[in-house]
Amino acid sequence: MKAIKLASIFAVSAVAAAVSTTTMAAEAVISGEAGVEYVITDGTNELDGTDLGELELSVDTGVVYAELEIATSGADEGTTIGMEKLYVKQGAVSFGRFDGSLATGAFMGMDEIGYTGIDLNTTESDDTDNTGIRYAVTPELTVSVESTASTTTDDSDIGVALSYVADMDGLKVGVSGGSVGDSSSVNVGAQTTIDALTLSVNYGTGELSGADASEVGFSVAFAASEALTLTLQVANDLEAEETGTYFVGAYTVGDLTYYVENYTGDGVTYTDGTTKVGVTASF
Repeated sequence: MKAIKLASIFAVSAVAAAVSTTTMAAEAVISGEAGVEYVITDGTNELDGTDLGELELSVDTGVVYAELEIATSGADEGTTIGMEKLYVKQGAVSFGRFDGSLATGAFMGMDEIGYTGIDLNTTESDDTDNTGIRYAVTPELTVSVESTASTTTDDSDIGVALSYVADMDGLKVGVSGGSVGDSSSVNVGAQTTIDALTLSVNYGTGELSGADASEVGFSVAFAASEALTLTLQVANDLEAEETGTYFVGAYTVGDLTYYVENYTGDGVTYTDGTTKVGVTASF
């Protein structure tokens, strides 16, 4: 019996070692973008080949997920390195650093314009990206404990957030929100795809460090062909009474994507009156 027990222990240890080796041997995935664009503004126009550069390193061991972004700063040979995500995964639970709050999870299709829902921001220590503990209750519902960073005079604020997004036969609807310190938010969104059209409508409201905040977002993306995509996004900051519009046309041939982008409006979270014409390659 002792030999069988001992053999069993060795077998279990061998399996554990094999799993551990396989886990830690996960290969890194490297992706990025490079290109050149001409930026047309009301001020100084510029032919730019540095700000577009970006390299992203993603590693998933099955237990730890890490995402490191290396980008040009715009200066000659300038480089910025940022840890976008770094968290541990244990079944339905994950904890560590996430890129963004669950509070904005229901805001859909507005990534380009800068309005992505009412986030959990505080004046003292900004957002809750740095620390979170998430639990996936169901594939649609995730809840979290999130915290802001501490300052020289204040402890970090600890709060909660949730996101519920359900896909019902081509119609995706969701609600998300949360509260931390003196900030809170509720965001609702809906998205549907009809043939080549993808339509998104969103609304967010809340308080950021005690100040009222609310915004509305609308997006339509049209896949004119396999190569050509046209996107229009309109956002309105209801409290500041500011509206902005973003348009992009992108045409892909082989490894290259040619594009025209235009930003107009009086919003403060994106560049006003700017047109960009460029070409990029992604890898």
